[in-house]
Amino acid sequence: MAHIKYYGDMRELTGKNDDELEASSLSELLKIIEKQYGKPAKKTAKSSLIVVDSEKVLAIRKVKLRKNSEVGFFPMCCGG
Repeated sequence: MAHIKYYGDMRELTGKNDDELEASSLSELLKIIEKQYGKPAKKTAKSSLIVVDSEKVLAIRKVKLRKNSEVGFFPMCCGG
């Protein structure tokens, strides 16, 4: 099971700080998030800064998850 950490809007949408979900890829994880928390949660997750095992994700489709992967969904920061 992957350990998921939610920050910002993802925390608000899921009502959780973290989660344990069974997924073999990041694409599959996003489908599970949509099923459990709705389309707004999936949309927000996809637009988040996603970190898997301390590495920033550049291409969602290419990321495989290991049994004990840690996934973080961080809000994108904008400033001026």
